[in-house]
Amino acid sequence: MESDNSKKSILSAALELFSVKGYDAVGVQEICDAAGITKPTLYYFFKSKQGLVEAIVDEWGVELLRSVKDAAVYQRDFIKGLTNILTAQIIFAKENPMFFRFHVGLLNAPNDSEARSVYAPVIKKLDSCIDSFFLQSAAEFGNMRGKEKLYALLFRNTVQAVAFQCVQRKLKSDDQMIFQIVHSFVYGVAS
Repeated sequence: MESDNSKKSILSAALELFSVKGYDAVGVQEICDAAGITKPTLYYFFKSKQGLVEAIVDEWGVELLRSVKDAAVYQRDFIKGLTNILTAQIIFAKENPMFFRFHVGLLNAPNDSEARSVYAPVIKKLDSCIDSFFLQSAAEFGNMRGKEKLYALLFRNTVQAVAFQCVQRKLKSDDQMIFQIVHSFVYGVAS
């Protein structure tokens, strides 16, 4: 039991530091100080700083992936599907604000950075969920054919930005706001 508590406190301390400062700006000693442990204890549980990221991804990244995957199932209702995806990410972001900040940081990190390379398989699967949703939608909406990846990218970026603004409490995440975001994405700002 003691070992589980130590692991969780180390993970929590590391995640908080990574989300606030960024992975590269945080040293192992800083994590140890924040968690109230020694370096040998950190290395015992996680082997390295990269091992911490792997554990964080296993704990929270996999959960984010599951929620997006569940929401992105295409059920022949494009608007409802977009709403489900946006809502799922906002809910996840608000329930896991530290991880979501870290997630956004990793999305914007250089491709060859250590933390981004650990997270890359999750990013690829997240992208694939949204890409697949748009590919399936294009079968019904001929005007999307050939532009599915572009629309998926634009929607992913919209979702990330909106969810992040909700975490920052700069946007209120209610049904009206979600409707307006999806409506603006589908019909454009001028309509």
